[in-house]
Amino acid sequence: MIGGAVRAETNRPGVAVVVPCFNDGPTLTEAVRSAQEQERLGELVVVDDGSTDAPTKRIFTELEHEGVRVVHRDNGGLGAARMTGVRACQADYVFPLDADDRLAPGALARLAGALDGDPSLAVVWGDYQVFGERSYRQQTADTLDPWQITHQNDLPASMLIRRSTLLEAGGWELGGGYEDWDLWMSLAERGQRGRRIPIVAYEYRAHGVRMLEEAATRHEQLYELLRRRHPELFARRRTAWRRSPAPPPLKLALPIISKLPIGLRRRRLLAGAANHLVRRRPVPLLIRRAASQR
Repeated sequence: MIGGAVRAETNRPGVAVVVPCFNDGPTLTEAVRSAQEQERLGELVVVDDGSTDAPTKRIFTELEHEGVRVVHRDNGGLGAARMTGVRACQADYVFPLDADDRLAPGALARLAGALDGDPSLAVVWGDYQVFGERSYRQQTADTLDPWQITHQNDLPASMLIRRSTLLEAGGWELGGGYEDWDLWMSLAERGQRGRRIPIVAYEYRAHGVRMLEEAATRHEQLYELLRRRHPELFARRRTAWRRSPAPPPLKLALPIISKLPIGLRRRRLLAGAANHLVRRRPVPLLIRRAASQR
């Protein structure tokens, strides 16, 4: 047993769940339990990213007494905490789970089975179910498209990725926002293949202002940073456009939107709406999401 989880069979690649936590005590136990219930769980690593509040520290102690591995480190941000967990485990596959989210029942087995069955895949993901202050299922992109990823990130924050691929790409390197978008770009520029599995892989807790929403308020600054970090990916954008599997209307819309004189943040919102509509996702959901971002 690993903190209440059954080890994966030894003839299949191991799966690790890494849970970074900074003062997320009220939701951490729920995140951990959702991982422990997964069939393919081989390792579970909770990373204390320099938490300061007493209730969270108490939960770390309780989890350690149960046998859950908790790695303590000075505060360094989400990306650094995730990489601390990755380096602390040995599993072939890694799934990052935020401390205020939950793995969906059976998700690890479905995702791991996809990687088991296709060695050419580096990463797989599913949709996510938003719960809490809002409730809806967020559909994600079907593939890792090197063209679309330079315009917008339609991919989730949590995915199942081969550990070797993650380390070769540098992992989550940015601090202060868009860590996931940056990683997706690193994977795309290396030609790594990924695909969506048509399941809900995890449940995203909507409460307060989460990091993604906060980062979106600094979209112009962060997007320019991504451009500087991935110049070759942006330089190959025209070639990638020709090869992109994105729907033709989206391939027409995003380049036009990117040139509109309305500011990067507004272009981001307009591009997101275009992607939503072109992919025939529910219009009421688009309206609710737009209202929540005002």
